[in-house]
Amino acid sequence: MRRFPLVVLVVAAVMLLGSPVRQALAGEAGAVPPIVGKWMITHRPVDAAGKPCPYLPENMEISKDHTLVMSNFPEFRMAYKTELSADEQQALAARSDSYKGKQLLLIKPDPRMEWLNTPMVYIYSVRKNVMTLEVVGWETATFKRTK
Repeated sequence: MRRFPLVVLVVAAVMLLGSPVRQALAGEAGAVPPIVGKWMITHRPVDAAGKPCPYLPENMEISKDHTLVMSNFPEFRMAYKTELSADEQQALAARSDSYKGKQLLLIKPDPRMEWLNTPMVYIYSVRKNVMTLEVVGWETATFKRTK
């Protein structure tokens, strides 16, 4: 009769160790991705004629709810994605060799659009308070965190 509570306790402990509760206790769950924040451009790429890249905003506000607002589209809150499945990474690498092995930021200008069909694909990196965004065919842009 005493084994039953012990078995229940062991099963509960195993379930707890593999659950989101363990992640929360470890501080992993709900962590804010480093891309979240308000960003202002500090280096804007230009073409040979000196015209700035039209695909990069002056400012962006990236939220932890996976939406963002860009100053070049201020009336739209658009969905974004940075964690891609292996199939999505492979499909995007087939679109451009530049995407192979890179961290990608996908933005959906239309919520009905499929992620792999979005024209808004950026190669990105974040280090402390500096974010870089690269549009294929353009020099890398640099942003600084403002908040």
